[in-house]
Amino acid sequence: MASKLILKFKDSVISEHDLDQEETTIGRKPENDIHIDNLAVSGRHARVLMIGGKAILEDLGSTNGTFVNNKRITKHVLQHGDQILIGKHTLTFVNIEEAAKPAAAPAQEQEPDPDKTMIITPQARAAMMPGGESKAPAMPLGAVQIISGSLVGKSYDLTASLTSIGKGDNCKIKVKGFTVGKQAAVITRRPTGYHITHLEGLAKPKVNGEAVGEEPRTLKDGDVIEIGDTKMEFFIKEPAA
Repeated sequence: MASKLILKFKDSVISEHDLDQEETTIGRKPENDIHIDNLAVSGRHARVLMIGGKAILEDLGSTNGTFVNNKRITKHVLQHGDQILIGKHTLTFVNIEEAAKPAAAPAQEQEPDPDKTMIITPQARAAMMPGGESKAPAMPLGAVQIISGSLVGKSYDLTASLTSIGKGDNCKIKVKGFTVGKQAAVITRRPTGYHITHLEGLAKPKVNGEAVGEEPRTLKDGDVIEIGDTKMEFFIKEPAA
């Protein structure tokens, strides 16, 4: 998905940034990809991850928070036109394909768009809520159980739209290893099922002994995931209703 962020202060455009890499960081420190020099902005405030064609905004434990359309978020799947507030600056998310579409004729503006109505179903909305639980009856509930490593026997229900794995403090599932990234991988829950994606670090996750490449890997009941010193088994805890 070709997309970009437009940085504004009040009504003035400061810069535009193409989201053409796996991770785009935002913060007050100059080494960030999007540098915002304002004391209300944390040094490493937030980041955008490109996963499976989606742009996922994640707050990195900032002091003043990250807001999308006036709501504070932890993780959020960005949609065309979303307004991100960081400190006193605004970032507008632009899906270039959506932006290039011709505007609807005035006579059609009062009619519902059937395509858009189908997208904003309860299932899709629940799957896109940051850190929230998906209660869509058409989606199964998955879980992982640690089968080797320091936390052997511990299990995690994968109720959130995003479950992070790594050695960072913000990860839900902690794993160890010299080559493991702070956020090594993420398991996403979507209407199409569960998918695992490698994010950072030299150690790529393996599923049934095969390394996960650049594209997300769909998880199946009984798959064994290996990251660093930890192995875990993915299983379907509750089938779709």
